[in-house]
Amino acid sequence: MSISYLTLLSTFACFLVCMVSKWRKTRQALAEINHFPGERTLFGIASLMGNILPRIPYVTLGRNYSWRTKHRVFERQGSGIYGIASVFPATSYYLLADPAGVKHVSYSHNNFVKDTDEYTILKGFGSNLLVVEGDEWKRQRRIAAPAFSDKNNRLVWDTAKQFVEQMIDTWEPKKSTIVHDVNEDLALPLSLCVISKAGFGQDISVGTDAIPTGHKLTFKDALTTASKTMHLPLMLPNWAWRFRKGWTHAKQAHDELRLYLREMIRARRELKEQQMQDLIEDKYDLFNQLVYARDAKDMLSEDELIGNVFIFLIAGHETTAHTFAIILALMALYPEVQEKLAKQVQELESEHGVLNYSHIHLLTYAIAIVYETLRLFPMVGLMPKKATENTTFTVGFPPFTQTLQVPASTKVLVFSTGLHYDPSYWENPDEFNPDRFMDSHWNRDAFIAFSLGPRACIGRR
Repeated sequence: MSISYLTLLSTFACFLVCMVSKWRKTRQALAEINHFPGERTLFGIASLMGNILPRIPYVTLGRNYSWRTKHRVFERQGSGIYGIASVFPATSYYLLADPAGVKHVSYSHNNFVKDTDEYTILKGFGSNLLVVEGDEWKRQRRIAAPAFSDKNNRLVWDTAKQFVEQMIDTWEPKKSTIVHDVNEDLALPLSLCVISKAGFGQDISVGTDAIPTGHKLTFKDALTTASKTMHLPLMLPNWAWRFRKGWTHAKQAHDELRLYLREMIRARRELKEQQMQDLIEDKYDLFNQLVYARDAKDMLSEDELIGNVFIFLIAGHETTAHTFAIILALMALYPEVQEKLAKQVQELESEHGVLNYSHIHLLTYAIAIVYETLRLFPMVGLMPKKATENTTFTVGFPPFTQTLQVPASTKVLVFSTGLHYDPSYWENPDEFNPDRFMDSHWNRDAFIAFSLGPRACIGRR
């Protein structure tokens, strides 16, 4: 028997073993969702190929699946729940767009927790609220939550107002101002300026170009570049940074920003107790409040601080900017909404004078516009949950309910776009209509732009 024949036979045997193993894992994944009706594909919804290829039946769901399908898959199913499974990787999920079911899986006492395995890549920034669960999540949340205070919210308001006024003053002398890309040229820079001052206590709009000793970039350059290249440290191995000039600069910016943050943390924590108290009372920026946040003498470590700062501030500024850019686009498309908003602001100013943070609750139509924008364009389309033990959950409302047996480790994807476009809860769901949120009885269970339960957005006001 020749060596080449043995090699071929061994290769075939290995291939056969791998295929049998893959088949068994795929069958196990299907069993976790009880072979629930839905989509079956070769490549999974979160896989690289699944996000590169267009939709090909039985091969991939395609790019931007949650945006393309919205509520249509649930209409075909005739239910607020749907099953998907794939071979590469061998995994399965329930897609959930039912208010009762979403509420059930959003609370840990119902035997469901956030599936932090889906966020493993974000651990590259350091331990943070997004990637921890259980007692560690409770600890970090308990320490960090007080930093999101009314005083910090007021600082955000005042800072945003200041920068918008500066921007308008710059435009006013000109006959016309052209903004080629609302997001890149307006929303992102404005959001970054607000985040820098209200988040870090640093005014990058007037910052000096001098590079401090021990640094290679200014804080402004490091923050600006790092915020635009958030994804690179999570995707590129260390040896790959040098292959492109832009990547090399991005790597330098991320390293520099971490160095700046460590210096800022140490400088604040080296202050004496009285100096520390004076600084806490004088500066309400989020970074400052997080540095000194503590509970029963427990405080966030340096790495935890940096991890949470990256998630809260640097990642947060991008979602804020995108929402702002979409609102501006919708205002242009719906001038009647713009006029109604202007009318409410003018009426409030005639009654209260110049509006400040204390008047925010009176800006009901502005809040309705934000909510309606987030209903149509939620910044997080899928929220992963996982069963901690064998359990059940029910979808639908009596008398049309369906109870599912759910084994431990079963994965559930809360599908915000599916719920937000459900005509059962939103009349003419494809239409932009802020007035639906002016009704005090709007369906709060069918709106999950900020998530639900204890894992809901910590900064929601």
